[in-house]
Amino acid sequence: MGPPSIQQLTMPVISNGPGTQFEYAECAGQAWSIAIFAARETLPDLLLTLEAALSAVSKPAVIDLLINGNETLAIAVSEHLASNSSGNGMSTVRVWSITLGDKAHAWNQYVHSIWPCGKVTFFMDGYVQPDRNALKLLDASLLASSQALGATGVPRIGRSAQYLRKVMIQQGGIHGNLFCLSQETIRRIRNVGFKLPLGIYRTDATLAAALMFNLDPAHNEWDSTRIQVQPDASWSTRKRDWWRFSDLKDQAKRIMRQTQGTLENRAVRQHMAISRRSPAELPDTVAELVFDWIKNNPLDAHEVAKGNMFYKYTLKKLGHSRNWQAADIPPQLMCTRNNY
Repeated sequence: MGPPSIQQLTMPVISNGPGTQFEYAECAGQAWSIAIFAARETLPDLLLTLEAALSAVSKPAVIDLLINGNETLAIAVSEHLASNSSGNGMSTVRVWSITLGDKAHAWNQYVHSIWPCGKVTFFMDGYVQPDRNALKLLDASLLASSQALGATGVPRIGRSAQYLRKVMIQQGGIHGNLFCLSQETIRRIRNVGFKLPLGIYRTDATLAAALMFNLDPAHNEWDSTRIQVQPDASWSTRKRDWWRFSDLKDQAKRIMRQTQGTLENRAVRQHMAISRRSPAELPDTVAELVFDWIKNNPLDAHEVAKGNMFYKYTLKKLGHSRNWQAADIPPQLMCTRNNY
């Protein structure tokens, strides 16, 4: 018998109305959950990531490909799964199409609606290929510490990789390319109602801050050991070419968004570290977060603005209110491939 068709794999739209939480049969014996976030990746690059994730899996796992703002890519991946029978035999792969193109929203959707209750849940970007032993090392680091809420890998390649590795090993943090959280941590995130503000750039830094305060800054001090840094867990990525227009464009956009990231970090620090407010009380959108901080901390905002050529441009861009209505559209389960 040949591989199933795309029609056989296609599942109905999932509804996640107010208060709805999804529970799957995998909850009972699920060892690992793996969330892979993709948006602008090419199909070959995303398939490389999926292949690397499958190679790194050593326990029964559900791998969710969360494709936001790119239905074409979601369809292409689904068609590939329908015609390809390779895999490791102990993974279920699901492809989700999320209408709104925003990683923070995709993260919220996964944690609060899609998450299949893995004992350990890994988060990775769609353009990174984890090392074969990376997931096993992160799993071991998390289980070795009774107080750890999660564990993170560190970069190995890139212009700032060595510096960032040193900083993370010394000071802690989360690297959004590859990290994991315990089952209890995600249950607590769901219970307190913590969600990332829509449009936020520093998704990993904001999550790290919430976890360092044990999701409750009013009653807990900052403790970097709540996230275990595993220096031997890393990943690779496709080498960027200076002459490739798409890579140049992405790099330019990243440089300009650094200013937004600085403003976000200041605002999140004010919210949790100074005002000692719950991460669940963060504003719904990044524009609200940043402009509320500027309004209440004009002197600090002026310090950020001095000598920053992108400051006014960033505020202007944030001021153009984005239409977030697509956030109300539930994720669509495009296909499921069992024992892949």
